[in-house]
Amino acid sequence: MVAAAKLRRAQTAVQQARPYARALKNVISDLVSRNTNHPLLTPKVELKKALFLLYTSNRGLCGGYNSVLLRKVERYVAEASKNLDTIDLDVIGRKGRDFYRARQKIIHAELPELADKFPFARADELASQMIQGFLDGSYDEYYIVYNEFKSAISQEVKIEKILPIGFEFVTQEVKGVDYLYEPSQSEVLDYVIPKFVAMQIYRAHLEAHASELGSRMSAMDSATKNARDMISRLTLVYNRARQASITKDLMDIVNGSEAMK
Repeated sequence: MVAAAKLRRAQTAVQQARPYARALKNVISDLVSRNTNHPLLTPKVELKKALFLLYTSNRGLCGGYNSVLLRKVERYVAEASKNLDTIDLDVIGRKGRDFYRARQKIIHAELPELADKFPFARADELASQMIQGFLDGSYDEYYIVYNEFKSAISQEVKIEKILPIGFEFVTQEVKGVDYLYEPSQSEVLDYVIPKFVAMQIYRAHLEAHASELGSRMSAMDSATKNARDMISRLTLVYNRARQASITKDLMDIVNGSEAMK
């Protein structure tokens, strides 16, 4: 009931964030389509290090919300490690932290406090750290891993590369008319790209939070139905056992009465 009450607000926040993220993506897409070069758009020649930011929950009782995501990350990282020397993990939420602690794996950064409250200023800070790490060569790629909200009963694990920004989203055709940019295309990208990365990090939290609430509501609803079914079955077994006991007692009384005649 608590998750259901919170889900509407979380769903609204997701729906409001998606158009803004798409608008930023379209701006970058338009600039890239005009052959604008930028270091944050250029893949590294040799890939050695990558960092994954994982969004898990602080609490359980939410079905396969955490386990499905963590299993997919494990498979993806195992495959990616064949081509990379180092893969580090930044883990949001206690469930993800406990998962890797139990397996004695080193976590690059633990961020349990961000699972429930994730202000945009914190996303902006993480984006700045990622951008600086990419530019100075600390990491060659940055990924985010989260559950994308589809509906209250459906979530999908997403593994998205946010740095360098890929060209796979560039779908619009170059128009015959060009635009004048003030002060310049490069400086516009210098301002827009950090906003885009921060928005991707923040939107992933909104998606993950809504998915967690939906998964918890669905899991608790299933648990309630299963409990009712179990009570019905146990009640039936109890009534049968009680009826058999009463029948046996009656037969003993009748047999005793017949024996005394």
